[in-house]
Amino acid sequence: MKKITERRIPAMLLMLAVLALSACQSTMNRVNDCKTGDWQLIGKKDGGDGLVQQFEDRKRFCSFVDSDKIREESAIQYAQGWVLGNQQFWFQLGRVDGRTGLGVVNYQQQLKSEKVIENKTPLNPAYYEQGWQQGNHEYWYQTGFDDGKAGKTAAEEQSRARTGAEIGFRQASYRQGWQDGNYKYWENLGYQDAHDGIPDSQLSQHLQAAKEKDLLARPEAYRIGWDREIIEYWRQLGWTDAVSGRDVNTRRDDAKRRGLKFLEAEYRQKWEQRLIEYWTEVGAADGFGQPFQLEQRMASARSNNVFVIAQTRDAYTQAWQKQNAAYCTVDNAFEWGRQSKGMAVEVCQPAMQGRLQRALMSGRDFEQLARRHESTHRDLRDHERRARDVERQLNQVEAEIKKNREDKNRQNTQENQNIDSRNERNKNDLRDQLQSLRRRIDDLRSWEFRYQQQMDSLRRDIYL
Repeated sequence: MKKITERRIPAMLLMLAVLALSACQSTMNRVNDCKTGDWQLIGKKDGGDGLVQQFEDRKRFCSFVDSDKIREESAIQYAQGWVLGNQQFWFQLGRVDGRTGLGVVNYQQQLKSEKVIENKTPLNPAYYEQGWQQGNHEYWYQTGFDDGKAGKTAAEEQSRARTGAEIGFRQASYRQGWQDGNYKYWENLGYQDAHDGIPDSQLSQHLQAAKEKDLLARPEAYRIGWDREIIEYWRQLGWTDAVSGRDVNTRRDDAKRRGLKFLEAEYRQKWEQRLIEYWTEVGAADGFGQPFQLEQRMASARSNNVFVIAQTRDAYTQAWQKQNAAYCTVDNAFEWGRQSKGMAVEVCQPAMQGRLQRALMSGRDFEQLARRHESTHRDLRDHERRARDVERQLNQVEAEIKKNREDKNRQNTQENQNIDSRNERNKNDLRDQLQSLRRRIDDLRSWEFRYQQQMDSLRRDIYL
């Protein structure tokens, strides 16, 4: 038994260490990896972090998490995953260096990095080179894309080739990026014209300008950008026009005058949605304490730069009824009564008006009682404090009297007689004070209880 116990102690200590470390995110991740049991993934993570192979350490750690997930093939799977991770580690380092556009394969410098030295990372120059080539391609692709998007001509390639000769200019990567960027340039032109409400006939001027500076024209990209944004243009106008006094007829004429394609269905949809929202907002605002005044609101609609539509009556009415129901509650009436606020009970259902009026008055009465209750409570606490002080003084005097009486060596002098007389007078005075305070305390407690009962009754009765 002793030997078994001795063998278990280190395992128990290590398990406690694992649990203590589980607060760390990295340790938690390792614990989760052990529970998953994917040894190829565990190896890949170590390799991807630039670590050396450490299967035995991982195996020892996982044995205290879930030993069942450790199998005969785990070591092979770990090694396979580690190789992939190490390749990925060096590939990413190379890719980052390649994307800088410095044109220098920085492998030797990476060997001196703090992370590589600290972790003793196994080297892999081949995958660093692959990553660098990928990063360098991405650099020249992005350079070409930026040039094309900025509206620069294909002739910019010659300038880039000259300045980039020393850093490994990649013509194919640059051209691919420039083509994509040039397409984006024309797409953005179409988008911006539609966004500004400019007719797509403006394309002819863009084409002429492109021809003059020998820029590749992509009219199909322009039309894609313009067609997509013109929908949003009319939707936005429909939304704002609905509460600005303009309607579909106004916009139809305006579009015709400007030679702009008018998307009436999209415009009208947003126009109506905004008006439904408007009448809902007005109904809700009126419903909270205002009378139902739909007819007046519709009569003054044009002066407020809005329109009456088929959904107006339903939108306003439903919103008004919902807010009116939220307004006309006994809880609201009671709380506003407490705050001395008025309530327009006349806008509520006739069957509710009497209850609301009573709740309003009950709230006012409740607040008066609450102030009295609070004042009585403060007075009660003050009297209780004073009673404790008097009781403490009385106990001290009585203790002194008892001590003097029990002192057999105390001389019967005139001075001692005077002290005894004074103590007796103090004792009687303190007893009278204490008795008076206790009677007052009982009286205050009675009033406090009475006020509380009346307050509870007022709050309870508003629901009857």
